[in-house]
Amino acid sequence: MSKIVISGYYGYNNAGDELILKSMVDDLRALSPNIEITVLSVKPCETSQKYSVKSVNRFNLFSIISELLKCKMLVSGAGGLFQDTTASLSLWYYLTIITLAKILNKKVFIYAVGIGEVKRLLNIFFIKNCFNMVDLISVRTEYDKRILESFMVVKPITVTADPVFGLEMKIFKKKISENKKKIGIILRKTKYWKKDIEIFSKLSKTLIEKLNAEIVLIPFQKSADLELLEVIKKRADPKISLIVWENIEDILKVYSELDFIVSMRLHGLILAIKYNIPFVPISRYSKLTNLMHTIGEKDFLHQYDELTAENIYTQITNKMSVNNEILSKNFDKIKYLEIESKKTAKLCISLLDN
Repeated sequence: MSKIVISGYYGYNNAGDELILKSMVDDLRALSPNIEITVLSVKPCETSQKYSVKSVNRFNLFSIISELLKCKMLVSGAGGLFQDTTASLSLWYYLTIITLAKILNKKVFIYAVGIGEVKRLLNIFFIKNCFNMVDLISVRTEYDKRILESFMVVKPITVTADPVFGLEMKIFKKKISENKKKIGIILRKTKYWKKDIEIFSKLSKTLIEKLNAEIVLIPFQKSADLELLEVIKKRADPKISLIVWENIEDILKVYSELDFIVSMRLHGLILAIKYNIPFVPISRYSKLTNLMHTIGEKDFLHQYDELTAENIYTQITNKMSVNNEILSKNFDKIKYLEIESKKTAKLCISLLDN
C-alpha cells in the first residue's frame, strides 16, 4: 500500500480548490483503490470528513514532517499555487514543503498546476531551483509550460489539463427556458471591487427587468466574495438568491438548475462547460484567457474599460440566441481536456509505483 501527501490551498472554503481536491482524490483512487492519502489543510477535520482522507494542519511543522517521513511521495497541486501577485509568503510555503520533501528523500510530483504572474526575480529563482529538484512536472496549459521554461526549469514538463475537467458528474443537457431564465453570477473581489458593485448591481436589475431572470449569486471563495455579493444583492434586489454553500455537492446542485453563467472565476467556467451551460467569461487573469483560447471561445470581456453592465448584457443575450453554439462547436476540444485531466493521475500513480 502506497502513501502520498497532498499539498495545496485546501480547507479555505474556496470552491475551485475544493473541486480540484475532489477531482484528484477521485482520479487517484480510481487507479489505485488502496492508496493512502494525507492532505495538508487549514481545516484538517473538515477536509478529512469531506473527502475520506487523513488530514493534518498545513501550519503544523511537526505533523507535516511526520507525514512526509511516512509517505512515499509528495503531490504538490493542483491549481494556481505558484504566483506572487497576492503575496510571496504563500509561494514560499509551497516551495518550502517541496524542498522539505526532497530533503527527506521523497519523490515529488507537481500535479497539473497553473503558473500565475511572478513579479519578483528572487521568486523566479526560488521556483527554478525548486522545480529542478522534483521528479515530475505537469501543468494545465502550454502557456504554463512556456512560463516555467522561461524561468530556466529544465526538468521535463508535461501539459495535461485542470483536474476538474475530469470530475465525474451528471451532465445536464438543458435548453434555455423561454419563460424565466436562471442566471448564475460568480465574481471575485479585486482592487476594482467598487466599480464591480456598480456594474453588477445594474446588470442584475437589467436582467430582472428585461429578461424576467432569476439571479443567483455564488461566492466561490466565501471569505473574499461574500461581502461583495451581499452589497450587490442589497442594491439590485433583496429577493436575489445568494448561495451559502457548505460542500461541493451544494454548488453542483445549484449549477444543475442554472440556464446561464457569468463568471470571473476559472472553475466557475469549467463547471459551466461540464454542465453544458452557456456562459459569459470575464477574464481579468491569464488563466481564464488561456482557457477560452483552448476551447475556441474568442468572444469575452477582459479590458477594464470595456466592462460595463450594457456590454455584459449584450453578450448574455447574444449567447442565449445561439443556444450554446460555442460548446457544441468545440465538443472535441472539451472532450480532449477531460481525457487529459485523467492523464495527470496516471502519471502520478506511475511515478508512485516505480
